[in-house]
Amino acid sequence: MATTTDAAAVMATTPRPLKGAWLWSLVFPALSVGVALGAWEIAARVYDIPLWLVPKPSDFLARLVTDFRLIAGHAWVTSTTLALGFLLGVLFAVPLAFAIVSVRTLERGLFPVIVFLNIMPKTVVGPIFIIWFGISPLVSVFIVFLMCFFPVLVDSLSGFKAVDPRLYHITRSMGASELQTLRYVRIPGSMRYIFAGMKIGIVKAVEGVIIAEFIASSAGLGFMIMRASSFMDLTLMFAGLIATALMALVFNGLLLGSERLLMPWVRQP
Repeated sequence: MATTTDAAAVMATTPRPLKGAWLWSLVFPALSVGVALGAWEIAARVYDIPLWLVPKPSDFLARLVTDFRLIAGHAWVTSTTLALGFLLGVLFAVPLAFAIVSVRTLERGLFPVIVFLNIMPKTVVGPIFIIWFGISPLVSVFIVFLMCFFPVLVDSLSGFKAVDPRLYHITRSMGASELQTLRYVRIPGSMRYIFAGMKIGIVKAVEGVIIAEFIASSAGLGFMIMRASSFMDLTLMFAGLIATALMALVFNGLLLGSERLLMPWVRQP
């Protein structure tokens, strides 16, 4: 009886999340961005800053509407490249991390090579890819792959190592196979680390796709921004930056949604 009473008291004193907390988590950032853009607009008008130097938010936000088809077309190319490169990075990094943890020889021999390759600047690797494959979307995919591969690999290694080894003995004693142990123990136990690496990787992937389109692309938001800079079209350049930020938010939202879907045991009530 005392245990039941204590449990009830703890539940009563534990703060419950507000039902509209998710809504406020969207409202506050939107208000912050709105206030910042409003202050920018007012300062640009008060000090009469010329358009060719720093455009007003009303100028480049209007381009998102007037040039919607142009920006949307380039955004689609960038999104496709980003998604393909990021998925390839995850599909290669997670199994490789599991192999490195399972085979100690790989950790001693292969991981230093991967670290060395990651240190190489991607802007230097880009021209090499251009020589090999020409100016094509394949070069951008490879650069995105390289940008997001290492963060996912490192966090996946930490995740597989963080699983308590005693769980393996328990599952094997209950007759579970290696595949069942991997499916029900090792992967679920390391998914928080894997998703942490993916969150870092998606940021690096957005950075990588824009860099790739700067140097080796004939389409995409990075290409559009570079082309607008050659014509000194600052409003289109800023519109491209806003479109890139919105695209990054969409991919980050998809990643968070996937995390909540695949990890229901850590979902907040």
